[in-house]
Amino acid sequence: MRLKGTLVTIVLFLGLLFAVINWQAVFTPLPVNLLFFNADLPLGVVLLFALAVVSLLFFAISLFDRASQLRQITQLERQLESLRAKLDKRRLEEIETLERAVGQRSDALEQQLAEGVNGLSNTLQKELKALEERAETRLERLHERVVLVRDELAADIAQTEDLLRRELKGETPDAG
Repeated sequence: MRLKGTLVTIVLFLGLLFAVINWQAVFTPLPVNLLFFNADLPLGVVLLFALAVVSLLFFAISLFDRASQLRQITQLERQLESLRAKLDKRRLEEIETLERAVGQRSDALEQQLAEGVNGLSNTLQKELKALEERAETRLERLHERVVLVRDELAADIAQTEDLLRRELKGETPDAG
């Protein structure tokens, strides 16, 4: 996009420089056929006017294209923020569920210990250890899920940014 704008600006500048250098020729009236009628007009002025109209049209189209790209970027940023919020909410829900399960199991174990059940000391320790291992395993799985979702989001963001960069550079996106 910047390259196109720079090239158009350079062409316009060179056209204006050419018009200034050949000022007398630009304003010399010549018979001009305007399809519907003939008129004696300065041909250079007509051509400069046509160049200005085409340039304004190009800049207007470029502005509309850029505005469309900015709207798409804004929409993608909103989607990203929404996905981040959902991920955070899901993570907190899973942590709360695990904390409740650990708390309930811990309460049950404490109750058994409080009743003074003899011979269950080793069993209780094994169950507590197993519970901790399950909780740790669940936390590891949760962490893996969070990392997986984060990586997927990062990949989606990278693809989107790459697509946006290509669109901003004027490239056509590849199919697939």
